[in-house]
Amino acid sequence: MMKIYIPFSILLTSFVSLQSSAQYYYKDILSNEEGVANIAAYKANKVKVISIKSLEFDGSESEGFYCQKKFSKDYKTSTLFTKSDFTGASEMKASYNAEGKLIRSSDSSTIAVSRVNYTYAPNGKPQTITTLLSSSDDDFTNELSEQHIYAYNEKQNPTKMLLIKNKKDTTIIFFSEDENGNVGIEKNATTGNKFYYYYNTRQQLTDIVLTSENRKGLHPEYLFEYSNNQLNQMTVTQEGGSNFLIWKYAYDNGMRVREKCYGKDRKLMGSIVYEYK
Repeated sequence: MMKIYIPFSILLTSFVSLQSSAQYYYKDILSNEEGVANIAAYKANKVKVISIKSLEFDGSESEGFYCQKKFSKDYKTSTLFTKSDFTGASEMKASYNAEGKLIRSSDSSTIAVSRVNYTYAPNGKPQTITTLLSSSDDDFTNELSEQHIYAYNEKQNPTKMLLIKNKKDTTIIFFSEDENGNVGIEKNATTGNKFYYYYNTRQQLTDIVLTSENRKGLHPEYLFEYSNNQLNQMTVTQEGGSNFLIWKYAYDNGMRVREKCYGKDRKLMGSIVYEYK
């Protein structure tokens, strides 16, 4: 039987699309802080252009793949252009405030446009995140909206988030702290699903684990490992670990220069290489 070869970029797209779980503290707040740190590193190293290459398992470049990110002189705006033979072309434009925090982004392709707007609380963390998605074809146009509204305590940790879909359906997400004052539990008040956040002795996030009303036991979603105080490996799982990807990271001068992706069989699936100018 002939083996069908699937390009690395398609494998990643398919895997990510199946990640339906929502870890809002991680995706909305921790990832936002990571983005601010990245902007600071780009400024410090005077980076204006980032070229991103996708490599297959054998080291060859992914055919038809192009990705480049450009910053304005004042680092207040950026444009990310991506194109591949399989997914078409898309362009993401982003705007940042003086502190390097993302305040708006717009991502467009031939069939959909996504716009995200951010406001920030006095503590510098996201107050509201509003997403508008418009898609259309020859027959109709579909518009969806989602808003996240956060409340914080005196320790600057989130206590509650209102998740509002299409301006009418509201779900409350509750957060509680662990014994060290870190966010330890994220609970969906509607479904009862909980995410547990675990940390190492340096208070770095090591695990995000799901417990669901529909499934027994604890199911790992993300696992993080560190070296020299930097994230050097992340494992992203599906269906409680029955399938997963392992990402290994390499850095130079504080900036990520390579990501290697391995499947559950521990074989290299492909790599991403960053070039800075």
